[in-house]
Amino acid sequence: MSDFDDLLLKYALNSKNNNQWRKEHTKMFGEIFSHAFDGNKEAQIHLTAALINTSQRNFETALSKLGVLESICVNEFDEAAISYYIGLNYELLGNEEKMMEYYEKVKASNISFVFPVPFHPYYRTAKLAQRDSECSKAVYYYRKALEIYDGRVLNDKIKSSASQIIYDIATVCLYMHEYEECEKYLNLSEKYDPCDNQQRNYVKAILYAVQNRISESNFLAEGMNRFFREYLDPTLRAIENGEDLHYCICTQDRYGYTDFWVWMADNKSYLEQLLENDPDEVKRMISDKLTELMPFMKRRMDCRIAFSGGTVVLHLKNYSVKTLIAEYEALISCKPKYMSDWTVRSVKWFEEY
Repeated sequence: MSDFDDLLLKYALNSKNNNQWRKEHTKMFGEIFSHAFDGNKEAQIHLTAALINTSQRNFETALSKLGVLESICVNEFDEAAISYYIGLNYELLGNEEKMMEYYEKVKASNISFVFPVPFHPYYRTAKLAQRDSECSKAVYYYRKALEIYDGRVLNDKIKSSASQIIYDIATVCLYMHEYEECEKYLNLSEKYDPCDNQQRNYVKAILYAVQNRISESNFLAEGMNRFFREYLDPTLRAIENGEDLHYCICTQDRYGYTDFWVWMADNKSYLEQLLENDPDEVKRMISDKLTELMPFMKRRMDCRIAFSGGTVVLHLKNYSVKTLIAEYEALISCKPKYMSDWTVRSVKWFEEY
């Protein structure tokens, strides 16, 4: 392997530090790390060095090292393992196209890996999308994560991982008010891993509350530990009283809605001119106004704006919050006739997958 750094190898071969890193990476990744390049000490050292770079967020350097290893794989296990680690680094870089290219190679292999859930193929991308309320994208990538196991024989560890991912889909469904789908995925998660799971019970308790199954919700809550109940009980009481902003419609003070459209009308020509050269600035200006208008959300409000077919299209992100959905409907209903060449819509998310 001429691309190896001779000094690195000489150091690593005699280094207790290298052995410690191998133990740590084996603990983290299991056989996908410990069994890669069996019998090839130099390749194992190179893989260890690459994952050290990954842990230090030096993803490009890690990819360079992994590229060397990709060219010397001698069996399907090594090929699948390196495809996984290359895909993981691209995922950490946010390069979805390259991430998918390599994860699909893992899926196409005949190797059944047990992945650590935080570093499961597609999982981080799904989690970040869920965090940003891009629910369609989140569900798409959670399902891509599950597709890794298509046609595989599932052992208990794989079933546990699958159960976690299925549970995550259930949480997105709950967030989007797709309650029947949420319950279906919770039951499926429990089928794959029937062990008592307080996180799953937490979600189930909220689901039962919004379905007005109060006695079932309270029964689950009573069986939970103190940590979870401190967060769960106020949520359940707010839902029961119709005061939870996400799951209930709580009408807000709308005194500023007319003023918003007056500002939009006064700045209409300027905004349209600016949109051609600096759409981000237009988005920032409107987001500032929306954030001021919807203080109950306690977050910066997002929007998208662009020319489409000769008209301006403005999308207001409602984050699947029932109260915000209702308030945006009220706001849009106030749009004056002289803004008729602007199309304004309330949307749950921006990305479509």
